Amino acid sequence: MAVPHGRSLADFLPLKPAEKLLLENALSGVITELSAQRPSTATSANTIRAGFLRFLILGGDELNPVHELGVMLKGASIEGDLELRETQINASITLIHCDLQNLSLRGASVRGTLNLAHSHCKSLKADLMSVSGAMYLDHLTTRECMNLQKSEIGASLLLRGTRLDGQGGYALVADGLVAHSVQFADQFIALGEVCLNGAVIKGQLNCRDCSFKATDGSALSADGITVQGSAFLTTGFHSQGPVRFSGAHIRGQFSLKEARFEGTDKEENGKTLIVQDAHVEGVLILTKLAVPLDNATLSSSHVGTLHDDASTWGKEIGLNGFTYDFLTTEAPLRAQERIDWLDRQIPANTGADGLKGSASKFRPQPWRHLQHVLEDMGHAEEARAVGVAFEKRLRKVGLIGQPPAGMPRGLQWLYRLPALGLHSLYGLFTGFGYRPMRLLAWFFGTWLVCTSVYWYAAVEHQVFAPSNPLVFQNEVYASCTPEYGEAWQRLHPASERPAEIGNWYTCKALRGEYTGFSPGAYSLDILLSLVDLQQEKDWGPITPTPFPSYWDELRNLEWGHGIRLLIWLETLIGWGISLLLVAIVSGLTRRKE
Repeated sequence: MAVPHGRSLADFLPLKPAEKLLLENALSGVITELSAQRPSTATSANTIRAGFLRFLILGGDELNPVHELGVMLKGASIEGDLELRETQINASITLIHCDLQNLSLRGASVRGTLNLAHSHCKSLKADLMSVSGAMYLDHLTTRECMNLQKSEIGASLLLRGTRLDGQGGYALVADGLVAHSVQFADQFIALGEVCLNGAVIKGQLNCRDCSFKATDGSALSADGITVQGSAFLTTGFHSQGPVRFSGAHIRGQFSLKEARFEGTDKEENGKTLIVQDAHVEGVLILTKLAVPLDNATLSSSHVGTLHDDASTWGKEIGLNGFTYDFLTTEAPLRAQERIDWLDRQIPANTGADGLKGSASKFRPQPWRHLQHVLEDMGHAEEARAVGVAFEKRLRKVGLIGQPPAGMPRGLQWLYRLPALGLHSLYGLFTGFGYRPMRLLAWFFGTWLVCTSVYWYAAVEHQVFAPSNPLVFQNEVYASCTPEYGEAWQRLHPASERPAEIGNWYTCKALRGEYTGFSPGAYSLDILLSLVDLQQEKDWGPITPTPFPSYWDELRNLEWGHGIRLLIWLETLIGWGISLLLVAIVSGLTRRKE
């Protein structure tokens, strides 16, 4: 029966010395070791033709069946391109410390493991390949793009100490790869972009002690990757160029501890880490980075817990839409440090670009979300501090007092100025609703100042008098009137007028049954608009009859005029404090509209 060329031993006779030894060992399941190291030059003692090697890898022929352990070869120089496209390989392949030209496994199916450790291969094309076991590419070197696109690896893909040189292009294309785990370690180096876009890793993605250097594009691109375990870009990880994990889904933790991210001026505007629309169910660890994280974006991504430290963040980071359920740090959690973190965003998003109002690109979401998380974590004071800083930032970027849409430009100030004024008072009295106890300080301070003024005005200027007209009509109290006191002073110019004469406040003739004047109670009665202490009702300032001319009125201002204005002002302050207290009790102060 006819068979294709290359499927019979007769097609390769006579065999070279190394091929004879390989055939003998392949039949008995023994490794063929031609050299302890990868040969630097091809000799008759270490050269094996690629076609003969293919013959054995495919199982040999009926007279020369290969052992179930498969072909195991070490230290050989492979002559020609090893072509295994669309083949069914029923045993493992072990080609370690070998020098290969072009190796093609496109669409091949390997029942076992594929081991190319410590070998050199000009190019490896293994897209659409399936390997039931592990794929060992440890210390493998390539000079062209390695292609593992849409391949399936039943166990681990190991690239420890591997060196991939894309010659200015892609170093590794493994988009759509399916593997149990993937490991880059032990001084792995990639010169060119490494692509894991859309890959599915059922275990862990482990990148330690490895270097990814972009020559054109990104250093590491893993957009849309799914990692059912955890992803580690940790100790010794170094990237020069963007690292992309946009749209990634990581079910475990995503650790970047002690990693080093550097951007380039060529691509992505110098971006270092791009994680947009990603979802990390566990912890995003960003601690002990080799250099602060500059030009990174986490926009629209969600992580279970964000864990960072004081040296994590650099400048121009993107946080708009970034959410997290919990926040932990290496040091005690302080509000000012988190505010500084928000100020490390892209300048336009922090309001530092100078644009105001509707033209501003300020993004409130990072502030709102940080405040919400701090509240949920029980850090109430830190949450309030963030809330106060946020309100001040809104004012700075002109987002307070914006007029309704369609309002004529010439009338917009009628809306803006009162809104800004009320917002300022709102912050002054209650810290924008986050410092309600500040109202007590204002209340006490207003009461104390007004009490002092009322006392001084009553004692030194005889301003206050009873408001009941029956008291004035009673001749018994004539000595209490200011007119009586002035007359007494004219009769006794050399004597000091007694305090009980000409002053309703200190007059002893006023009977005890009439409410006595108390500066403190009077001030409190005005402030507490809903409480009646009988002071405001029974006492009032003495003000002269108004002049018909405004100019004359201004030239004849007396203490009575000033006290009346102070009473009006204190009344307004009292109503304002009362309304804010009601709002605090009802929770309305936390509403920003």
